[in-house]
Amino acid sequence: MRDLLLTGRWVVLSSADVRQDYAVLVRNGRVAKSGPAADMRDAHPGIPEWGGPGCAIMPGLINAHHHCYGPELLNQAVADDLLEPWMFSGPAMAGLSPYASTAYSAARLLRSGVTAVVDMCAAGPDQGAAETGLQKKAAAYRDAGIRAAIAPGERWQNRIVHGAGEEAAFLATLPGDLRKRLLESEARRQRLAPEEYFALISTLVPQGNGSQDFWFGPTGPQWTPDGLLLQIASAAERLNTRIQTHALESHYESIESPRIRGGSVIRHFENSGLLTGRLSLAHAVWATSEDIEHLARCGTQVSHNPSSNLRLRSGIAPAAAMVDAGVTTAIGMDGTSLAGDEDMFAEMRLALNLNRPPHGAAQSLTAQQVFAMATEHGARLMGREGELGQLHPGFCADAVVLDLERFLTPWSSTAVDPLELIAGRGKADDVRDVLVAGRPVLRNRICTGIDEPSLMKRVQQEADAAPPSPESRQLQRDLRPYLMRWYAQWDAWAADTHPPVMRYGARPSPTGKDLQ
Repeated sequence: MRDLLLTGRWVVLSSADVRQDYAVLVRNGRVAKSGPAADMRDAHPGIPEWGGPGCAIMPGLINAHHHCYGPELLNQAVADDLLEPWMFSGPAMAGLSPYASTAYSAARLLRSGVTAVVDMCAAGPDQGAAETGLQKKAAAYRDAGIRAAIAPGERWQNRIVHGAGEEAAFLATLPGDLRKRLLESEARRQRLAPEEYFALISTLVPQGNGSQDFWFGPTGPQWTPDGLLLQIASAAERLNTRIQTHALESHYESIESPRIRGGSVIRHFENSGLLTGRLSLAHAVWATSEDIEHLARCGTQVSHNPSSNLRLRSGIAPAAAMVDAGVTTAIGMDGTSLAGDEDMFAEMRLALNLNRPPHGAAQSLTAQQVFAMATEHGARLMGREGELGQLHPGFCADAVVLDLERFLTPWSSTAVDPLELIAGRGKADDVRDVLVAGRPVLRNRICTGIDEPSLMKRVQQEADAAPPSPESRQLQRDLRPYLMRWYAQWDAWAADTHPPVMRYGARPSPTGKDLQ
């Protein structure tokens, strides 16, 4: 691999260290040295130079929580909704192969400057099929050149409604025909048995190579038996791998643990030995101040997914409070970015602005903190703190070349803060080149490892061959009113004990009844 220089008007070595007219020397896939651009050119004459005075160089962004759904969900006629009815959209999505859906997503991520991703996915119907599908997913990331931690999981219990032992009561509320269609749909979905799941992860983890690795990805505590969570914590320690799970995503998820266990799911995780530095939680929208203290003390990380939390009506996570408390808080797009465009810069901007409440005493985020969340915190969440997320010497040369023409046109003050500008105005369209381990994976906005026109054709063909199911979509529509009536009972149960659902910026009414 040839040496090269990355030069720019601004070079972001880390969120706390931005240099002007600077350069980074890349050698053998890592940052070897950095210094003023003129000095570096003199010291290393004749080697290829990427970037230039009209560019900024920055560390690759890290998407800390992701799903590969294929074409944007709205294009698949999957509408945004509350999480609980939305969960029944799965069978109504197009049936793309693991390779095609992953390669399509990977190409979009690279165009957004993302060089590493945590991909939570379904395990598969049995161990053989799961291993084959996950290896194809890894192959797609390898071809694209993006780093990936692939975390397969399954829903082993409470697949219809939250809460142990509550499904029978919910099914009794359904008309006979609807109950029959629902149970037939559930029966068609083959699920990997727990013993096969452990055998699968034990087989896959040793195949990891630092570019494509495998984690445990239990879908969520409400869907995973408590004993299984204990086994996962023990197995992750034995295999030296990591765990990601969804937690405290929706309002009703936040009620589930107090209703079933009599207390916080975060405290439950701690009691089960799961709340360690190996664990990251996707969402944590409904984390309380006590929960945040536990997360900080145990070193557990969080992926903050602001777009998804808005689209699925989950709420606004207390990301600023988490960061202030010392919780490693990364940023993820969850496969459901606000405009369906997988634009990590827009996700940073959303995280920044949603965490700027309208009163001065409130905790808020800065552009520097949000940039750190998308880089350094993401690296920590992936267990790669000393390798990814920065461009200091010794770090992996995962870098993005940003074209500054749009940023600076028609004029820009010399006093501008580069991170304020990048977080406040950056777009995926500004990404010109991307390197992973010093190797170009996006050059002049073209993916080097994937033939994108051929991939688009394949995605179209696969979607045409296995289009979204009208029957599944109708089942979801028919179920929705019954689900909402069911969870309305949970609201009534929690009315006196659960934090009220408040609109952003709203106050309790003079009568004492909280505004919904």
